[in-house]
Amino acid sequence: MKLNVKRIFWLTLLIVLAISFRFLFEKAFLFYFNKYSLTQFLNIFLHFLFTGLAVLIFLGILIRSDSSPTKLPWLLLLSFEPFLGLALFLTFGRNFKKSFRYLAHPLIKDGLYLTHEPITNFNEPGYKEIDSEVTDIYKTAYNMAHHHAYLDDSSAMVLRNGENYYPKLIEKLESADKFIFMQFYIIRTDKIGKKILEILEKKAKQGVEVKLLYDAIGSVFLNKRFMRRLKKNGVKVVANDKVYFGFFNTRINYRNHRKVTIVDGKYGFIGGMNLGDEYNNESKKYAMFRDTQLMLEGKAVNSLTALFLRDLYYAKHKFVDDDKYYISEKIEAKGLVQIIPSGPDFEYPPIRNTYVKMINNAKISIKIMSPYLALDQEILTSLIIASKGGVEVSLILPGKPDKKSIYIVTKSFFEQLLAAGVKIYLYKKTFTHAKILIVDDFIASCGTYNLDNRSARINFEATVLLYNDTVNALTEDFELDLTKSKEVLLSKWKNRGLINRLVEGLFNLFSPLV
Repeated sequence: MKLNVKRIFWLTLLIVLAISFRFLFEKAFLFYFNKYSLTQFLNIFLHFLFTGLAVLIFLGILIRSDSSPTKLPWLLLLSFEPFLGLALFLTFGRNFKKSFRYLAHPLIKDGLYLTHEPITNFNEPGYKEIDSEVTDIYKTAYNMAHHHAYLDDSSAMVLRNGENYYPKLIEKLESADKFIFMQFYIIRTDKIGKKILEILEKKAKQGVEVKLLYDAIGSVFLNKRFMRRLKKNGVKVVANDKVYFGFFNTRINYRNHRKVTIVDGKYGFIGGMNLGDEYNNESKKYAMFRDTQLMLEGKAVNSLTALFLRDLYYAKHKFVDDDKYYISEKIEAKGLVQIIPSGPDFEYPPIRNTYVKMINNAKISIKIMSPYLALDQEILTSLIIASKGGVEVSLILPGKPDKKSIYIVTKSFFEQLLAAGVKIYLYKKTFTHAKILIVDDFIASCGTYNLDNRSARINFEATVLLYNDTVNALTEDFELDLTKSKEVLLSKWKNRGLINRLVEGLFNLFSPLV
């Protein structure tokens, strides 16, 4: 006999409700005959209401199709600290795809917003000439995210750190004569932030169409007066998912972490850098802030444009579908370039699954730079198997954290990885924010995606999958970064104190929520 989980859930719900209503009816009856005071009755009522809700949510989590490691932290919280667990779950644990704002935006599903994107036929001659292990990775990404794999018509330039990124961004913004689309998770009205925003203001006054999208939580300290000035002078400023009341509101959890700029459909920028002085190495908090951005040219810029307009549609409830924005031209360049978005609107996490495919395909080396490490079981297992199979796996992580609690989670994975032969390097005395994966020195990913569950399933992210000359530049950067990093040795790491081990073990339990 086949077990019907949903039927068991609803049957349990009916039994719980029946018992609760019977109990409350008895108490109401006693209250009516003055056996209980109003305060006592209300306490009993609220207690049963809270308990019933906690039980229902507990059962609801159990029947989810999520993996056990993802469900376990919520079940532990509800079991040992039900009030806190209930509050946190209602705020951070509910499914985005069941929210009204997802259901109210049907075009974000299954790539329906890609109205100007070509269909990728991997059986065409150009694709067939490429190693099938490479095209299989692109096919995996395409089948999940539906963004075209651009062949021999797009290029990407590596911009190392803010001193290379911001001058190039300013140069292209100054040259704009049609439109500028810009989106960041964090925008600060500090030195570099004001400089960029004032260029947008100037271009809007000149008649250039300027749309600026920012995340309302990531940019919570943004100077609102300054933004009102931009609006007054013609910049279309849009905040993504404003939160007016944080408790029990899933908006606070599902944030847009993308950093994308498109200029006239000719140039596209994407990577780890937001708009703030710390990314330009002008922050007092960090001696140096290591990050990477890409500048795209060619037809792949159309794919970035589509992604930006998708996010604008989500924020403004109006879908912009105009040919005048899809004007990227083919350039002479060899290789493949593909934009891969990811977020809670996908059934399967496209970037994370593409990473698993890339790691499993590795034959010689895997090079990773990430600010955070909160690995799910599939990524962790893939890295261990690769290392045990003779692949040289190297991770560069921050030598100085930006969030101490997340850094503890990161360190909680060190011993298991080191024991499997994975090499871990800490960038000396500073924070690394670049998000890079390079496999066998010929295929790479660079974008906004961190190696944690939040990037995989919760935040809206984007990366660029590269099979071209850009991979050489990323590899050279990685080798340079190794010279500025210190290797973590297993023998020394094992000698860390018992307290550190206990704290790391505790924090690791909640890594699926990070």
